[in-house]
Amino acid sequence: MKEANAFKPDMHVVASHNTLWNKFRQGDRPAFAAIYDSHINDLFHYGMHFCQDAERVKDCLQDLFQDLWSSRSHLSENIINIKYYLISSLRRRLLRSLKNERKRDELLDFEFELTQPQETHLIKQEIIAEQQKLLQQALNTLTRRQREAIYLRFYQNLSYKEVAEMMDMQVDSVYNTISKAISILKKTVSLPVVLFFLHK
Repeated sequence: MKEANAFKPDMHVVASHNTLWNKFRQGDRPAFAAIYDSHINDLFHYGMHFCQDAERVKDCLQDLFQDLWSSRSHLSENIINIKYYLISSLRRRLLRSLKNERKRDELLDFEFELTQPQETHLIKQEIIAEQQKLLQQALNTLTRRQREAIYLRFYQNLSYKEVAEMMDMQVDSVYNTISKAISILKKTVSLPVVLFFLHK
């Protein structure tokens, strides 16, 4: 499962992110709008997987971007991955919001809903539909942490290191968590099918 370049971000991408980020930090509204437009759908998608409460997710997103703008001059200059920063920030806000309503022990038991993207299109629709159904059943047997790790790694394309930091885990534990999850999925459908759908 390990990737040779898991910890080597594309420096051209990093430079582009830093340029946009620092324009935003300097008060450039188009740069802020570009960050918002580029990430809002992924953020909402993640939030809905996280707690399945649209109003809570919208409130947290609104607060996130309001605070982002108001505190822009105090933010770090060097952001390697803006998506990681935003998802991590949203995750913390959702956890705080949920914690305000539940005891800590209850919070640890919340479900992380992982469904496949509806935009998947293939020629053999009947076969694919059956494979998707089987894979979804298998996904539902995974633990919450396994589902969230898979979502962040494959659906949001975060590195193993970023997933580990976001979920407060060791990198090796993330590798093991995802490896075990894929092993479970492989018992239901073949590995090529698993990897195909996870990368859609």
